[in-house]
Amino acid sequence: MTVLQLQGTKLEQKRISKPLPLVRFFLASVGVFFIVAMHYFQHNPGGSGLELSFNASAWIPFSFAISCGLLEICRQKVWRYSRMTLILFSSCVLLSLPVFYANADGFAVLNRLLTLWAGFLFFISLQQFVFTHSQRQRLLWFITIAVLIEAMFGWYQFLYLPTNNSFGYDTIANRPYGIFQQPNVMASFLATGLVIAAYLLARLPRYRGKWAWQHLILLAVPVLTIPLLVVLNSRTGWLGASIGSLLMLPYLYRFAAKYQQRMWGLMLLLALTLAWQVSSTTDSSFSQQARVTLESQRSVMMPQAYDMFTTKPLTGYGYGKFEVAYITQTALWHQQNPQHPAGIASLDHPHNELLYWAVEGGIIPLLGLILAALAVLISIKKAPNGTQLALVGLFLPIVLHTQLEYPFYHSLAHWIIFIILIFWVDNLTTKYHRYQNQYVLALKVSAITLPIMISSFMITTLYSGWLLTKFETTRPVNIDYLVKVNNPWAWQHRFEWDLHLTQLQLGIATDKPQLVADYIRWANQKAQTWPRPALYQNLVLAYNDQGNTAQAEQVAAEAQQLFPGITTSSATVSAAK
Repeated sequence: MTVLQLQGTKLEQKRISKPLPLVRFFLASVGVFFIVAMHYFQHNPGGSGLELSFNASAWIPFSFAISCGLLEICRQKVWRYSRMTLILFSSCVLLSLPVFYANADGFAVLNRLLTLWAGFLFFISLQQFVFTHSQRQRLLWFITIAVLIEAMFGWYQFLYLPTNNSFGYDTIANRPYGIFQQPNVMASFLATGLVIAAYLLARLPRYRGKWAWQHLILLAVPVLTIPLLVVLNSRTGWLGASIGSLLMLPYLYRFAAKYQQRMWGLMLLLALTLAWQVSSTTDSSFSQQARVTLESQRSVMMPQAYDMFTTKPLTGYGYGKFEVAYITQTALWHQQNPQHPAGIASLDHPHNELLYWAVEGGIIPLLGLILAALAVLISIKKAPNGTQLALVGLFLPIVLHTQLEYPFYHSLAHWIIFIILIFWVDNLTTKYHRYQNQYVLALKVSAITLPIMISSFMITTLYSGWLLTKFETTRPVNIDYLVKVNNPWAWQHRFEWDLHLTQLQLGIATDKPQLVADYIRWANQKAQTWPRPALYQNLVLAYNDQGNTAQAEQVAAEAQQLFPGITTSSATVSAAK
């Protein structure tokens, strides 16, 4: 055997013994997230977070994507990071610090902080792979395909679903929300897809006037999304799509071929024409008065939340305590000055992300958010000339939405897209550093157990949600569904409500005072952290059933103070709102 053959054999043995890069598995996980998991439908009563089935299913491939990134660190025994990594870590630390304050409810805020740090781990995972140009582009293509899927689902809801349909879609209001169950979340998702499609079009290779399949997909995006945005009647969506598209025009003019520019303009014109046709022939019950009502609520809650922050700017009111702090503080202000508007019942978020963290945690988490925002803006400023406005346009629909509502709590997909866009900007402008790490056993164990634990938790979450929905919709009530719930932690409020409301109804119907007393004990404790009108109404009913009219009047007076105008004399058990 020659020396060259011997060297070749050694190189081949080394190549075989070295594990292959996990980039394909990582991209496959991200692809499953956007193309399959985030579109999963299961009946539910609404809400946010894991109460929406598509979020629970999406966590499964999301956990596998994080695991791939951590295993890649173990494979290379090198951690790749940038200045943005350190800044985002500092930001996450600042956002997490108030959970250690004495006034914090750590369990109530656990889901939010875990999602925050999971996003950071996903960002780290993205940084561990040396993507080729096409692989990096694939991240944005996955988002674009997901937007097209949701747009087609939205059109199916709008045009074809009958009144009594299997999805529970309201054909009277007829605002096609896709899988998201909230029109504004659907709107910002479509707007993000629109600006990403324009961005990708400008980055396509110039085929000297020839067409490629990528052109057809990208040019279909405005035709499918813009008329749907008009149908949705979402100011958030309109603003995000309009301003984002305007910011994308200089990028298209500079980098797209002439025929690409002309075709994009024609598609926009066709989309606007279709939007006008659809809006002129559609009779939606979402009237002008309804839009004014929504706007007035936002104009009330945001100033109230700002006043709360200025009242306690250092420590805030405590993590996980926004709803109870908001309703009690606004009730106090309203009692002191009737000109001050009363609080909005069942409000668990002020519809502004900056105010939310600031009210609960004070100045420290607010500084963390500002630090992360400045880091991203500085990275955008470092981008090549002619690309800065386009990069801002990519972020605009989601960032605008975070200042008007809370998309990250309604949709895990919005959070993942936001992290991918931060990585995209960082990858274009940064220099990566490498940290050698020989001790990777703990990291490897974490990477293997993480998707197993999360997948198990999310599967039981979906199963428990299905059982609770069956329990709430089956008549006569079948208590067996409630007994079989195997993950009450993911459904804390809903599970407890169903359990104790059934207890109250059974106690009143069968004349069992002990069951009613047990409900009273639970409701008095629950009201300290979850003040809802229906809870007070049922508590008044329970006291009256026991003949304790004095206590019933006291609870009714407290309810009137917290929720002016509430009716507490109902003879029936009230449902949660």
